[in-house]
Amino acid sequence: MVSKLNNDCLQNIFEFFETDQSTLFKCILVSRSWFEILVPYLWENPFLIVHRKGAANSKKLLTTIITMFPFDKSTEDKLNSCKYYKVTYHSFEKSFCNYLSFIKIFKSVEFHGFIDKCSRVTPWKYRPFKKYVSNGVRLPSPSCVYDEGTISSILTHHICDIIFKNCTKIRQIALLNISSRLMDTCSFNNFSNICQLEIGKIIYLRKIFHDCKNIKKITINTCDGNFNNSDYLINFLRAQQGLKAIHLLNRSNCFEFNEFGQLKRFPKELLIQICSIEELGIKNFMLPYGQDYILSKLKRLEITFEKWPPRVVNTFQNVSCPLLEVLIFHDSLPPLDVLAEFIENTKGHLQCLHMKLVNREYYNTHLLLETITKSCPKIISLSTVINITEDLILLKNLLISCNELKNFTLVSINDMNQSFLQDQLRMINENWDVIHERCLIREAGTRPNMWTRFNKFHIKF
Repeated sequence: MVSKLNNDCLQNIFEFFETDQSTLFKCILVSRSWFEILVPYLWENPFLIVHRKGAANSKKLLTTIITMFPFDKSTEDKLNSCKYYKVTYHSFEKSFCNYLSFIKIFKSVEFHGFIDKCSRVTPWKYRPFKKYVSNGVRLPSPSCVYDEGTISSILTHHICDIIFKNCTKIRQIALLNISSRLMDTCSFNNFSNICQLEIGKIIYLRKIFHDCKNIKKITINTCDGNFNNSDYLINFLRAQQGLKAIHLLNRSNCFEFNEFGQLKRFPKELLIQICSIEELGIKNFMLPYGQDYILSKLKRLEITFEKWPPRVVNTFQNVSCPLLEVLIFHDSLPPLDVLAEFIENTKGHLQCLHMKLVNREYYNTHLLLETITKSCPKIISLSTVINITEDLILLKNLLISCNELKNFTLVSINDMNQSFLQDQLRMINENWDVIHERCLIREAGTRPNMWTRFNKFHIKF
């Protein structure tokens, strides 16, 4: 059977196991042809192996990497001088192929997790030190005889050097917790074709913008929502030739404003780029307050706010996206009347509206449904909230008017019977099918044992 399947069929099958490395490892042993097909999948993002339990797999990956590209003698001597650590290579001198040439994704968080696992001493070597007190005498702890930090530092620097010099096909890179020393010493000459970039500090762009000029998507993932070293960001944005997506993520829940109510140190060049891109993601981040924004090319907008203070609501009201096709809310929603007005300004282009509904206190549900019915004739996928006692006729109008709708999710702010809803939908079209899901959620500011129950209905055509 295996011999009758061509490579295209096998690739289609293997794509279903793309994230299941354990299964893929077993499959590469079947035949040479399977090996050649699967190696790119396994080495596309090899440091995902850190998510597997135990350190043995990570250490095997380290051994494979340094067998292909051995440490220099000085580095090897430093590692071997550390108690209970020894550099090990595979017994064979040459690998089947250069596995590093298949790496397309490098994420510093996963990489550092991989290094941490590789730096740990084998558990059985700690046995002589398990008893810290013997006959009243305190024995040295393992940390006194095994310097994990030194090993981690050496491995981090030299493995990064190997990756940065030999991985020429990397297309996606995330630098969230990489050291300044590493940024200064490593070269990005081989990363000129990176398409997606995520950074934790803008200062990282100091070196990257010289070599990476084909970025399609940049994610700025800061801890405070501010833009220190904004000159590096401006130079980077000016160098890009086809930037299409910007995601601004603030890991903090607070906003820092100046005396004019605007976000501090917001680069003007970034604002110009935002007004001319196709995809924008915002998390706990606000554009400068008190201005009108026409995002004339924007097609996809993702918004994440735990709450909507008045300034954020007012700024959202001043944003217009006439060509928007996808609108996603990952957390709470703005007032529904404000959301309805925003949707109306999409000029009928909206095809996907998804929202994570986190409570039951929604008002103006009728206004939202009316706006979707009138302003979204092309909508295909939808999730929304409904008051079934008041909005049933509006739901019928929506299903009739939005004839391209394939599936949508309803969350009721009051009790809604599944069989009643199913009967109502079948009166419109017998092909509609309802799947009921009972959900629990704890709202912010409540005690851990205070959960709200609500009904979610997935409706498919």
